[in-house]
Amino acid sequence: MTDKSISFLKKNQRYESSKKRLILNKSINIESLFFDNILRNTEWFKNSKIVASFLSIKSEIPTIFLNQIVEKYGKALCLPTMSKNDSGILIFKKYFTGDKLLEGSYGVKEPLNNNVCLPDIIFTPCLAFDINGFRLGYGGGFYDRTISYFNAIKHNFLTIGFAYEDQKVNNVVHDDSDQKLNYILTEKQLYKIL
Repeated sequence: MTDKSISFLKKNQRYESSKKRLILNKSINIESLFFDNILRNTEWFKNSKIVASFLSIKSEIPTIFLNQIVEKYGKALCLPTMSKNDSGILIFKKYFTGDKLLEGSYGVKEPLNNNVCLPDIIFTPCLAFDINGFRLGYGGGFYDRTISYFNAIKHNFLTIGFAYEDQKVNNVVHDDSDQKLNYILTEKQLYKIL
């Protein structure tokens, strides 16, 4: 399959997945207790010190409960910011609920501080995911480049896609630059991939 045809298929899958997620966002009630029970019982969460999450935009699954749980268990919470050096790699900065934020690229709110973190866990947004660990993002490749970079510098970390259960598809269109996730966490279950 050519790069052009993969790009076309990804574009179509993004369009369909965006429509579907918008409906899910309006119809699903998230229970924070479920996420609390899952996370506090996993070794990788218990052993983590720094957790990268995100602040939901558009119709993304709400991260408010996830972020509260991270703080509740004494983890350092950090959020992604766009690198100023055009590397396309995300930089994660410490965040406390209520901190002032600046609107960055793509309407994503970013911490104003310079407290850069190297996370043990990275929660990633998704438009779609499959049980092979591939996620469909918005097409910028920021998380894929960041994951690839962290692997290249031999940083020890886990990646967890955070999405609605019904965002699962049979196969996410992917190419060689797309990075697999270790887990997917939905409002119904935790999928272990790698």
